[in-house]
Amino acid sequence: MAGVALQGKQVVVTGASQGLGLEFTKQLLDKGNTVVAAVRNPSAGLLQLEQAAPEGRLHVTQLDVSSTASITRWAGGLRDNCRGLRHVDVLINNAGVYGSKVDLKTVTEQDMIACFKVNTIGPLVVVQQLLAAGLIGGFGGKTLIANVSSKVGSVDDNRGGGGYPYRASKSALNIVNKSMSIDLAGDGVMCVLLHPGYVRTNMTGGQGLIDVQESVAGMLGVLESSKPLNGEWYDFKGEKIPW
Repeated sequence: MAGVALQGKQVVVTGASQGLGLEFTKQLLDKGNTVVAAVRNPSAGLLQLEQAAPEGRLHVTQLDVSSTASITRWAGGLRDNCRGLRHVDVLINNAGVYGSKVDLKTVTEQDMIACFKVNTIGPLVVVQQLLAAGLIGGFGGKTLIANVSSKVGSVDDNRGGGGYPYRASKSALNIVNKSMSIDLAGDGVMCVLLHPGYVRTNMTGGQGLIDVQESVAGMLGVLESSKPLNGEWYDFKGEKIPW
């Protein structure tokens, strides 16, 4: 199952206030899509984008992906809060946290749980609740779900150790994506994992090898490519990541 042309689509982006999420929103708007930006608190940059966007093309909505109650309320209210929204063509589960910088001696149960709630459980429940609301797949049409993971969640690629909360939560997201790609295939839903690369964002403290523009353009290119997407994992250059 190959990708889709990202023009004229209704797209949901979580974690859209800054970094990769804000850039996803910008580039998707530039391509002529309608975007639902789901954020805990809208940034000045996102609000400026909302003011500049054509009417009805950008909907800023409140969502805390660490809270199942918040996700349930958000998904259930999308049709009422986003006029014209009837179906989600593309969902980009981008919201994520790095969590505490801990090692084997200092990592705690709470460190692990905090990362898992946002990075693993959050994307799962977002899909679950959009499905319950009848907004993805089914009679409304096909849906492409892109879960933004990280290469540090690769077991095969782990050469440095450490990073227990973040690594484990992203590795768990990978298996969640794989199961969803099987369970939802009959409903016209594809699920793919994306690795953005080592990007200069607030999460990386401004460190990195590429900027958000290059990373997001590459990831959107993967979604629009002829590559088989369902159940697969690609980086922003379109190269497969080992599990």
